[in-house]
Amino acid sequence: MATVFTTHHAHHGTSGLRAEAKTKNSTKGTVAVFVSDLLEDIQETPLQAAKYAKHDMFKEHINAMSISYFALIVLLIAGSVPLLGWAVQTLVPY
Repeated sequence: MATVFTTHHAHHGTSGLRAEAKTKNSTKGTVAVFVSDLLEDIQETPLQAAKYAKHDMFKEHINAMSISYFALIVLLIAGSVPLLGWAVQTLVPY
């Protein structure tokens, strides 16, 4: 099962509040915007529990690495076939 990473997620009921908050944030300072965004992020419920997200990330990393190593091995074998043919043709006496 794949894990989806997004920068933020909005609930359907808050779309009007986001537009209103953006107009208010335009007059605030950088620190005030950071603090308000931080508080908003803290109040949101996560999409997935942290213990499961870490496990899924580890499992996906292992899967990606195994696919990468398999592809590397296949490429090395495919690259050595012409070299093996050349070696047999030139080095083995008839």
